[in-house]
Amino acid sequence: MKHWCCLWILVCCCGTAMAQDTLILQATALKKGLYKSFREFKYNNPSEAGDLVVKNRSSAAQIYLLASRNELVLRDGAGQEHKVKNYWGFCDGSHVYIRDNGLNRVQVDGYYCSYELQGVQPSRSIYNPADMTVNALNTPVRLKKVINIVTGEILELSLYNLKKYILPQDPELLAEFRDDKSKKNRLDYYIVRFNERNKPPQSGQ
Repeated sequence: MKHWCCLWILVCCCGTAMAQDTLILQATALKKGLYKSFREFKYNNPSEAGDLVVKNRSSAAQIYLLASRNELVLRDGAGQEHKVKNYWGFCDGSHVYIRDNGLNRVQVDGYYCSYELQGVQPSRSIYNPADMTVNALNTPVRLKKVINIVTGEILELSLYNLKKYILPQDPELLAEFRDDKSKKNRLDYYIVRFNERNKPPQSGQ
């Protein structure tokens, strides 16, 4: 009897571990909360919850204060807001966001999940002869990045990184990429194709 009890506990524990190791890609629903690490995002297992809110900053604040375009705050029971520090990302229950110069929405859609880094930077000044003032011309900055759902490695989506790090895992697709005369304008296409052709392991470290 004791032997069977031990066996039952072992099976239950193993079953729980397997459930915890289910990738976020296979999750039927996203869990709301704060990701302290990539692993928590990978397995849809945020370690902290609460009244988390994304607060946007103005373009002026981004430029003159060298601040990111938004920040995450936690509202306590009294309604006071506290800036959240030292975290990997955040889920609002519907979408996932990674912390990278602010919070950026992640497309959780395959082996390589993508997101667009956004910001504002001053590029040049314009003289206004009407009132003899000089105004800064603000330029939106957009940079596409991808996250390897297995390793957590983050790469800029570029011709070099596709050829050097991503597509060598799929030699047939790499050959198509090398022969493609329009590949410079089809970076997103190759990430989508790679995700369609390659599935990550269901669980891992």
